[in-house]
Amino acid sequence: MPAESVALFDRLYRDNRMKVYRLALGMTGNEADAEEIAQEAFMRAFRAYGGYRGEASFFTWIYRITLNVANDYIRQRAKLPVVALTDDLGYSLEEIVDPDPATDPESQLLANEARYKCLHCMTECLPAGQRKVFCLVITLGLPYKLAAEVLGCSPGAVKAALHRARRRWAGYMENRCQLIKKSNPCNCAQWVKFGLEQGWLSKEALADPRPPVAVQVSDEIVRLRTLRDIYRNLYRDRAETALAERLRRGIGNGEWNFFRAEED
Repeated sequence: MPAESVALFDRLYRDNRMKVYRLALGMTGNEADAEEIAQEAFMRAFRAYGGYRGEASFFTWIYRITLNVANDYIRQRAKLPVVALTDDLGYSLEEIVDPDPATDPESQLLANEARYKCLHCMTECLPAGQRKVFCLVITLGLPYKLAAEVLGCSPGAVKAALHRARRRWAGYMENRCQLIKKSNPCNCAQWVKFGLEQGWLSKEALADPRPPVAVQVSDEIVRLRTLRDIYRNLYRDRAETALAERLRRGIGNGEWNFFRAEED
């Protein structure tokens, strides 16, 4: 490869390295896998760079390569034994669950790390197409138009897949997780002690704690579900019609980022 091409690729690598890493992390939920996927994606891109014609932006091209590499990793990981926390594998409930979890700030940050991992476990349960859209639009915050370009589909298809993913994810979590409904009990802190012992939680995460998990999405789900319940109580027989009108008005006013169209 000519020296000028190497220099250009190096600049593109530096400009896109963290974006590729975040995409890989969103697909796997594992920092070590994300590092390997990002490295492999750029290696593949470097080897193929001579044939890159620029039909798509480098950003889109490297994202597609990263998705392919991540899919390879996920398929390989699916072949490995899944370690379940069950009695027949030698664990008792008393060993797993902490009956008196600590409430200090350090434990709360570690519980947030547990929530982060739980979120990615949930998204892995989504069909592959929905998981990709959820990762691109929710985890990374890409506009629908750019996510569609990355995935090679229409913005309408992205919106439809995201709607199905949100409905599946939020529907399952509605009565289980405090992220979705604040009245639900939060059990994440009960896993901190066991997670530290098993090594899937690390105090190293406290040096650079993660932001709250899916804050925008979870908060808006809570607000919308609360609004739904209020209208059911207020309007009874015509609750759906009244709620639909309220939602149309709110969407028209840009009240919820959840429904906001992508920026041009």
